[in-house]
Amino acid sequence: MRELLRRISYLWNRRRLEREMAEEMAYHRELMSPDRRTNFGDELRLREDAREIWGWTWLDRLHQDLTYGARVLRNAPGFTLTAMLVLVLGIGVPLSAFRVVLTDLQGGSVPDPDSLVRLTRRAPGAHATNLTYPELAFYAANAKSFRNVIGVSGGNQAIFGEAAAGSAPESINVAFATSDYFSEFGIVPALGRVLTSDDERPDAEPAAVIGETFWQRRLGGDPAVIGRCIRVNGKLLRVVGVMPRSAKPRDEVWMPLVRQPYVVEGSALLTDWNSALELYGRLRPGVSPEASQQETLALAASLREQWPDHVWKGEYLEARLILEFDSNSEEFKMVLTSTALVLLLLVAACANLGTLVLARGVAREREIRVRMALGASRLRVVRQLFTESLLLAVLSGLCALVLSTVVLKVMQLQHISTASLVPDWRAIAATFGAAIMAALVFGLPAAFRLASLVPRAGRARTIYLGAQVGVSCLLLVVSSLLVNSRQQLAARDPGFDYRHLVWISPGLQAHGYGEPAAQAYLDQLRARTAALPDVKATSQACLGPWGDLHMGADWMGRQYAGNCVDPQFLDTMGMRLVRGRNFWPNENGVALINEATARALWPDEDALGNSLPWNPPGQTVIGVVQNASTAYVGDPEPLEFYLPPSRTDAPGSVLLVRVSGSPRDFVRRLQETARGLDERLQPTVQVVTDRYDREVERATAALEVIAILGTVAILLSVIGLAGLAGYTVAQRTREIGLRIALGARPSHIVRAILAPMRRPIVIGFVCGALGGSAVANVLRTGIPTMSGLNVFDPLPYVMAMAFFAAVVALSILAPGRRATRINPIQALRHE
Repeated sequence: MRELLRRISYLWNRRRLEREMAEEMAYHRELMSPDRRTNFGDELRLREDAREIWGWTWLDRLHQDLTYGARVLRNAPGFTLTAMLVLVLGIGVPLSAFRVVLTDLQGGSVPDPDSLVRLTRRAPGAHATNLTYPELAFYAANAKSFRNVIGVSGGNQAIFGEAAAGSAPESINVAFATSDYFSEFGIVPALGRVLTSDDERPDAEPAAVIGETFWQRRLGGDPAVIGRCIRVNGKLLRVVGVMPRSAKPRDEVWMPLVRQPYVVEGSALLTDWNSALELYGRLRPGVSPEASQQETLALAASLREQWPDHVWKGEYLEARLILEFDSNSEEFKMVLTSTALVLLLLVAACANLGTLVLARGVAREREIRVRMALGASRLRVVRQLFTESLLLAVLSGLCALVLSTVVLKVMQLQHISTASLVPDWRAIAATFGAAIMAALVFGLPAAFRLASLVPRAGRARTIYLGAQVGVSCLLLVVSSLLVNSRQQLAARDPGFDYRHLVWISPGLQAHGYGEPAAQAYLDQLRARTAALPDVKATSQACLGPWGDLHMGADWMGRQYAGNCVDPQFLDTMGMRLVRGRNFWPNENGVALINEATARALWPDEDALGNSLPWNPPGQTVIGVVQNASTAYVGDPEPLEFYLPPSRTDAPGSVLLVRVSGSPRDFVRRLQETARGLDERLQPTVQVVTDRYDREVERATAALEVIAILGTVAILLSVIGLAGLAGYTVAQRTREIGLRIALGARPSHIVRAILAPMRRPIVIGFVCGALGGSAVANVLRTGIPTMSGLNVFDPLPYVMAMAFFAAVVALSILAPGRRATRINPIQALRHE
């Protein structure tokens, strides 16, 4: 401890102590006789020895290394700017993705995310992602494993109007949530306050929180909106706060869940067993998700005794941490793929910079030899060279932060991201962590190689070049495969006439329609719709094609999508019956399956007459229809089955309409027809081609992202290959001059330059092609619209190879021309 205090005291009083030491040395030197002063020794060396005893000499050396490194980088502006460009791109692109994902993850601002779980219904052979309000109330009152049970319902249609003078009513999305949703998810209002338990009291004034984007767009961002009354579905609500745009779901207006019947006239949400809510739970301290599942298994059994028609046998609530990804889920595969691709871009940047450092080291060989001849150890030279790389990486990290902020600003202007423009400590730590790691990867091996005074890059050059070629080819192959998949998707037949199909969801369940009333309404709506001009057929179904809601069954590790449809479904969808027969009116206990399901369940026998193997039992297959991907866009092998509808399905059913003209021309007429039967309703009309276009845009967006990464990687490859070619020319100047003097042709010179690059390029391309096929396979299983992607199609690989050959030719163009113009006489004098 005393030694540490002594060193700190020296560091604090360093200037004074060194001045006193110099004065004391001068005093003792003056006291010595003139003939003995030569024995006093080297005063500079004595000072160095004293500093070694005092400690902190590494600070002096670090200052020297940084000063010298900064001077070296300043004197080579071309290399410095090129290297910084490589690193800024290599760090800035992954950093932008990291900041977006960090903000968009739900747990990004959640306090104690390790105890917040998402609750879903599970039973043997069945699952459901949403629960009902009666279940929410039951588990909130009886489950001891949870401190809070939170419910939220987003995306509800409503009419907003009379918020300001002269404003026209418009359709908006409304979210309902329990009051503890905001505190448990760490949501801080942009203005005012969030909803509290006081707003849930029956005698409380109806309160609402509006979204930040909606506040700025419709209300001009007026801070005086707090306390103002707005009208939703004709009901007055008092604005108490503004929800930040980073909140999920991103609805325009938020209200207490218990106030849903107030806004949605006729709603029976609080007693309806067909409602759909997202449920979350906050685990009590010491309670694991597995323990909570065992408790809900017992609670569901007791609830089933009261409501046997609504609770499954063996049902329980699966508790999954909100920050935990399902390894088989689409979200996990997409995040994993995106993370791997952006990290590969950083690897490519490090590899490119490694080749640049090695190439530049040839010009510094004389400098390194002189320093070592003057007494510098090899380790001292390595430390100096690595300090330069570290300084370069840190400066590039700062520029990468600026680049990521600019990218996020552009994304915000396009409403793609809600990430904060001010980097937090995690973003700063990730930036400089990546910079230091990059310096270790590209700077340290190059420093040891240059300090060895061996004018060959050896394995380091091969590894660097192979890595950058592999990453570039991987992204090229994936981009080519996605372009091919995008073209196939546009030409793929989904198995039904989606171009002339529209479906309408009247929202009967939300407005409290019972089963007989709902069926009577649908019958009237169907009759009026069928009377409209150009309407060819209509059908009633539980789910609309390519909608956001799905039902189905799990069997033998495969998922089968299902729907409840009437006998007119096939005619309305334009689907063909392959064998068997269609449903009869009011028929039960039967099922239709498509050809893919028949092959999967009964590969060696006829499916007709067999029963579906999952619950409920007794569903006999009476017909097989052609393959049609009605649940997911672009599924080349859809596993689907269809059941007759029951009377209990009517409140949540939709009406399918097939028209002869453009389906978009029928949207307003269908809405007016539905509202003409009941003015309270806010019907949702979905044009099926719009859903198709959104999925295609999603696939196109993935293609654009990978294309951007590929473009950056190709740019880095051009820089790296050009640097390596320049390195080769500088290293072999005398040999090239001798070849020219002996009559070598320019083509021979170019081949000599390409010779050391040939092997790593071939290895890198093979590895990149294999990696590209693996990434494409992940995308094929992760995105339904890419499920038909053919990773064995040779055309994308040939295109990638041809394009990369052009990149190699472009990269060596300038160094090759410089090599062919070398003066043999000057080259032979070259040292």
